[in-house]
Amino acid sequence: MLGNQTYLFVLGITFIAPFLLGFHPSVSFNKQWKKIGKGLFWIAVVYIPWDILKTYFGVWSFNPKYITGIFLINLPLEEVLFFIATPFACLFSYACVQYYWIKAKDDENTYHRPAQWGLLTLCILALTVLSLNVSGWYTASAISAAIIMTLWSYFRLSKRQFVLGLLTWAILLIPFYICNGILTGIDFWQYPFWNTHQVNIENAVVLYNNAENAGIRIWSVPLEDFFYGIGFYWIAVLNWEN
Repeated sequence: MLGNQTYLFVLGITFIAPFLLGFHPSVSFNKQWKKIGKGLFWIAVVYIPWDILKTYFGVWSFNPKYITGIFLINLPLEEVLFFIATPFACLFSYACVQYYWIKAKDDENTYHRPAQWGLLTLCILALTVLSLNVSGWYTASAISAAIIMTLWSYFRLSKRQFVLGLLTWAILLIPFYICNGILTGIDFWQYPFWNTHQVNIENAVVLYNNAENAGIRIWSVPLEDFFYGIGFYWIAVLNWEN
């Protein structure tokens, strides 16, 4: 890859396209800095201390081969920037889906049943993963945060907003698995799609302590990363809409 610029490169390709496209007058995303900033602020307040603690207790670590070596306490600079670039890209995607979907002539009531099924499905998936390693710090914390934030979003957002949030997240899974695949296993496509055993992946930007997760990965990405991401994704959406 790009040596110690690898993590920065992944963040760059995550951020640059939504930033440039955000100036397009149709969505006018980059005119909404107050709402964007509020979401990024609260994500940083919650997730950066969490990340510092998880790194301190050895839930994960960072491969010095792929980072610049600049640290904030025990976090690489890139890990801090992750909580700017990633939610920014997620919010841009949500704003685009919302903009183009708003033209549909439908009623808020039509979203109640899809919202209920979406909430139920996500909670069942989360609890299933949690059951695989209840004592794992990463599993327990990521799943708990995802369930709490999903429930909060379900009750705080309109049902239409909640369903569009889920739809956006489903669309984001493709870039999510590409970017996160690189971070969790540089050549992630070389691994089996579904790993049902404790995979020791050393050639990665982020190195996981497998004792603290469920031991199941899609390619190189631990299942918990999906729920970890959706937790801060909902924080961004809630601050965008409220």
